Amino acid sequence: MKHVKESVVLKYDNNGMPSFMVKVENTAPTPKEAERIFFVNGVEYDSIYLSQFLNSVFDGRAYSLPFQEPKTGISMDEMITACRAKGEGWHLLTNAEWKYIQDQTKKGVHGNTDVGSWHKDGNEKGIESDWGKTLTGSGPASWFHNGNKETGIADTVGNVWKTVSGMRLKKGVLQYMPDNNAAAPDADLSKESDQFVNLLSDDKPVKIGPRDGAIVITTGEVEDGWDAVERDEVLIDLKEIPEILSDLGVITKDADGVEESHEWFAADANLEEAVEFVGGRYSYTSYAGPSALNLSHPRSGVSANFGFFSACLGNPVTR
Repeated sequence: MKHVKESVVLKYDNNGMPSFMVKVENTAPTPKEAERIFFVNGVEYDSIYLSQFLNSVFDGRAYSLPFQEPKTGISMDEMITACRAKGEGWHLLTNAEWKYIQDQTKKGVHGNTDVGSWHKDGNEKGIESDWGKTLTGSGPASWFHNGNKETGIADTVGNVWKTVSGMRLKKGVLQYMPDNNAAAPDADLSKESDQFVNLLSDDKPVKIGPRDGAIVITTGEVEDGWDAVERDEVLIDLKEIPEILSDLGVITKDADGVEESHEWFAADANLEEAVEFVGGRYSYTSYAGPSALNLSHPRSGVSANFGFFSACLGNPVTR
């Protein structure tokens, strides 16, 4: 990205406690040239702060700290609360922010994908915490999104699924919040929220769900229930493929179209609401990766496999 500058900083919350954050600065000379990640409800921001480490929770607040046990066993709503409790601008990582991380990820990044180690090399490991998981940032440089332990974001691949706001399925229909609106302090991220919009193709709602033993992205019908496949087995049955599907990370492309990938893609078209989890977890071997996408669990789901990153808005741009 042309008009972006990154640095690692300590950012303090309303309790005076620090978090290690990757500061992503908006250096665009004009709003037209700025990345959409910096726009929240039409307001352009000068920066976004992204957690460098999977979050732990202390005193009801989420923290990005190294060598901690990643916080799991809480619901998505509890994650949102722990992020917002830190003060103005703090929020659960959004789909737009995850897509930014995904786009900056070095090809071939590794992670804890085999109960404490990388599945292709058992000597590449982190410090084990709870069964199968590893302490935040305790793996080698190859477990950081850019291959650098000093400047990278740890555990984007594997360890635990990362819970993300701003995109969901509603009875199989794909919904999203435009730009980075899910980062707004007053964003309604609830199940009943009307701030999500249906993703359309040919003026029809796009659905994701099972069909004939596969996962299909379509404006037609999908079968009841859930399924999971490798990414390169996902079927796209659309008259027109909207660019927003790529912008949201729902589909990934190479020069020939859909990227060949063994990463996990799951969807449940039966749930009233299925929220977004990304990156895979500690036992997913080649199914884990920066493009792994799980849309098959409700927000109320509580699991030792679900963790999260917090993020924080900077200040509105003054030009």
